[in-house]
Amino acid sequence: MFVGVCCGGYANGESPALVQMVNPFSTKFWASGTIPFHFLEQGESIHTLLEKTERNHVWQIVGPHGSGKSTLLSELGKRYESSGKNVRYLSFNDQHRRLPRDITFQADQTLFIDGFEQLQPIHRVWLQFWAKRLIVTVHRPIWFVSILYRTNPQFSIFVQIVRQITPTPPEESVLRTIYERSSGNFRNAFFELYDMFAEPSES
Repeated sequence: MFVGVCCGGYANGESPALVQMVNPFSTKFWASGTIPFHFLEQGESIHTLLEKTERNHVWQIVGPHGSGKSTLLSELGKRYESSGKNVRYLSFNDQHRRLPRDITFQADQTLFIDGFEQLQPIHRVWLQFWAKRLIVTVHRPIWFVSILYRTNPQFSIFVQIVRQITPTPPEESVLRTIYERSSGNFRNAFFELYDMFAEPSES
């Protein structure tokens, strides 16, 4: 069942009945880093992106809201960590825009920053200059910074992920309606699917 696949429900001693009651579109099943990033391009992969990051010290992942930027950044960070590299991950949003006071620029450290645009311009420039290696997510390209990858939401990818999350997905026509209503924002579409899957158990 979906919980056993996504978060090891059976391994934790949960019964099949309890597993089936869990909403498959709970954020813990699709939050950043939970589901592997899906690439559109032939030959593009996490491995090829990791090779690219060795060429420059600052890179950006560009794309609209809910298109997988955070997921891709998280996956890259985990690969860096698994290879024994020194990694620090920072995340910013409209409620949290300040750099931590303990930030340092170690010679062997890679900074992964999600929501780079939320920082003040002076801090963004400062980080680009001082960080030894920096990989960030942005909605609009930053001048003079190499683009590591552009996330481009596609309906076919959305369907793949939905089918990966649950063995009983809605009809494709229903998914199409949800996808278009969310304007290609996977995050918002998953919230709507959460509500849809919650309704039967709450009636």
